[in-house]
Amino acid sequence: MNLIKTENLLSFYKSYEEKISAYNIAISTMYFDATTVAPRNGGPFRNKMMALLSGELFAYQNDPENIRKLEALSQVDDLDPVYKESLAQRLDEIHKLSCIPSDEYVAYCQLVNDSEDTWHRAKEEDNYPMFKPYLDKVIQGKKKQVGYRNKDISIYDSLLDDFEPGMSSQKYDEFFQLIKERLIPFIQKIQKEGRAVDDHEFKQFYSAKKQAEFADILKSFFKVNENECYMGETEHPYTMKLSTLDARITTKYEENDLMASIFSVIHEYGHALYGLQVDSKYDGTPLSDGMSMGIHESQSRLLENHIGKHPALWSVLFPKLKEIFPNELNGMDFDTFILKMNVSYPSLIRINADELTYPLHILIRYELEKEFIDGSLSIDQLEEAWNNKYKEYLGLDVPSPKYGILQDTHWSGASFGYFPTYALGSAYAAQFYHQMEKELDVDSILRNGEFEKIAAWLRENIHQYGSSLRSEAILEKVTGESFHPNYYIDYLIEKFSKVYF
Repeated sequence: MNLIKTENLLSFYKSYEEKISAYNIAISTMYFDATTVAPRNGGPFRNKMMALLSGELFAYQNDPENIRKLEALSQVDDLDPVYKESLAQRLDEIHKLSCIPSDEYVAYCQLVNDSEDTWHRAKEEDNYPMFKPYLDKVIQGKKKQVGYRNKDISIYDSLLDDFEPGMSSQKYDEFFQLIKERLIPFIQKIQKEGRAVDDHEFKQFYSAKKQAEFADILKSFFKVNENECYMGETEHPYTMKLSTLDARITTKYEENDLMASIFSVIHEYGHALYGLQVDSKYDGTPLSDGMSMGIHESQSRLLENHIGKHPALWSVLFPKLKEIFPNELNGMDFDTFILKMNVSYPSLIRINADELTYPLHILIRYELEKEFIDGSLSIDQLEEAWNNKYKEYLGLDVPSPKYGILQDTHWSGASFGYFPTYALGSAYAAQFYHQMEKELDVDSILRNGEFEKIAAWLRENIHQYGSSLRSEAILEKVTGESFHPNYYIDYLIEKFSKVYF
């Protein structure tokens, strides 16, 4: 291919990616607005407009002439590796979408938007029957769309691969079997033999206004640049990256649970920090924000658990927390605070679960997803199956849908196959942190309020690469080893043995 033609194709590709980014920013900003501050009654019209924009984006991505140019550029032998990998990922995304009829795609986008709105209302009203028809349509629509791909793998394996390239139900089965074999007996041993530890002091009334004050202190400790990272409030916390200079995080202040928002803020900032620290050379390409969700969740879980619950961090923050809540935390000393912060017991709400029981919440969702995607579990059986698994794995009776099947937003947004990455990401995090401790004096860094040193380590070893490297390559590059889930299991058993025995 001659030089002039290559330059023309490169020029087209740059403008192509800019247009894709423009659509995505418009749609994402509307979504963030809808879930944080937008008036509820404007939802139906807003959802239709978002669906129309998604349709315009879909049409542009799947324009045959555009695809022809992208494929031609991808065949250039001496193409810059950044463009080569970026094109490969973009074309893979296009090929997954191009088999879906455009009118069906737009209708599904509106269905998902309406589904998410309905989920919000249903959760507030504790009314699963309101949401159930939408969930059924979203499940069936997703199965139909993935079925168009004509792959030689199951629909659920395709969904798992979408969120964590290279993963399959077989690999996840092996991972979760290890959790069943090692963690469930350990959790049961704690319940039978462990010393009594409770955190009832954290479940009294804590005003949302004062929690927001402490959130500002958290953001200060973690060196959050508010010119690049904005925080809002929503029903279910999430993070959205618009560029390497624009990330949005959300939290929810629960006035009967002090720790919920604290660790929500830290968790979501872990996601945001990742996006903000991607090498700027990837701006305007899929490599800037196409990371696997396993690696993404590893960064939020590492910050939330390994850093966010580190005693050295709280040696700085606990006095400030007591200043904001002097009456509520009156008489609690530092060691007691650390002990209670790490309490473990079966609970109903995933996002507020302790580290030890958390993977069981993910196991439940993984097993349910497998069954309703392959058709062995119907929509009419789903709520009962959810409740039965909470009884089986956590010994809990689910009192009502908002504490059960309505608690998470993911299924309302068609994110089937996402949940397993939370447990996988937690395991990645343990392996990354094991290496970090070899290279950094984490204790001293946190006591001195020097989080920027940890951020720099994460940027150098993980964040800068964006999605240019796959999970396994990043793990091997950082730790010198392939994925070993026993780092995670060993970490949990060692940590909670100290708490309870």
